[in-house]
Amino acid sequence: MAVDCGRKYKMLEKKHALKETVLAYKIALKSKMMGKPVGDRPVYIAMIDGSAVHGGMCDRFKAIISLYAYCKYTGNPFRIKYTYPFKLEDYLFPATYDWRIKEGEYTDNPRYSRILYMRKEYLARRLLKLKTQKQIHFYGNRDSLAYINESFLGQGNAPGAFTWGGLFRELFRPGPVLEERIQAVSAELGDNYDAAVFRFQNLLGDFKEYSFKSIGDKSEAEKLIEKCLQAIKALKADMGDRALLVTSDSVTFLQRAVQIEGVHIIPGKLVHMDGCKDEPVENKYEIYLKSFLDFYVLSGARKIYRIGTSYMYPSEFPMYAAKVHDIPFESIVI
Repeated sequence: MAVDCGRKYKMLEKKHALKETVLAYKIALKSKMMGKPVGDRPVYIAMIDGSAVHGGMCDRFKAIISLYAYCKYTGNPFRIKYTYPFKLEDYLFPATYDWRIKEGEYTDNPRYSRILYMRKEYLARRLLKLKTQKQIHFYGNRDSLAYINESFLGQGNAPGAFTWGGLFRELFRPGPVLEERIQAVSAELGDNYDAAVFRFQNLLGDFKEYSFKSIGDKSEAEKLIEKCLQAIKALKADMGDRALLVTSDSVTFLQRAVQIEGVHIIPGKLVHMDGCKDEPVENKYEIYLKSFLDFYVLSGARKIYRIGTSYMYPSEFPMYAAKVHDIPFESIVI
């Protein structure tokens, strides 16, 4: 596997190493959890606590799965501290591995813990070279599974290599509320449906995410909507009687798409989990539930299509939903 060991990447690693020290003491000054952790082996914890930029739902899962794979190879206990902007246990429960932090395990004391801040460090070199007896607090947003597999097995797709979907299914199962919603949507769609995903960010002016701007010109926005609707109609013409689930970050677009015969949507509003920190979110539980519901229902499709223009964001959300059960994924540029 080709790797980028260039100067820019090395500078990123050095920058993050410095940031780790500053972040560790900044967190420690505010923390009330400064005791010595219990346990025979240092715990490795995937951190989504609002102390850093975490990205959207997909980026968070990438980091979690990468660290879990490393812990499976090394035998280190793995945990998740997911508290921002909600508790993960409100939506997902442990499946075959219990990732919940046990009483007395966690500490913010720099004497016993170390932050590993690895946003954009997809090679995971600093994790793979790590030698410490301290508890690790891991902040990341990249899928490093192939490099971790390669490091321990010699090649990323070697027999016995971990798969992203396999690890995801070991960690997570839907909680009762989410499971009930999944079953309700699945009953409407049937057992044989395809899915199409459109990611507009804020192009249509109805999904606030960081500082992305809307198109502004209503006629241009309408042209984009029509182009995407035509893509749905073309796809539906090739599908026969199979249902087509359409998901999007734009409620405006979904309201238009559902008017096409045979198209199904999952009603509800979405917000970006990290892109609207300063914006108040009403009905938080339902809004964040929608992201998990979309992800799981997408993962149950026969095939997932990511559709968009060259200037729309090529979201990896549908690609990773496809990885959960290893179903076909196709990206279509219109």
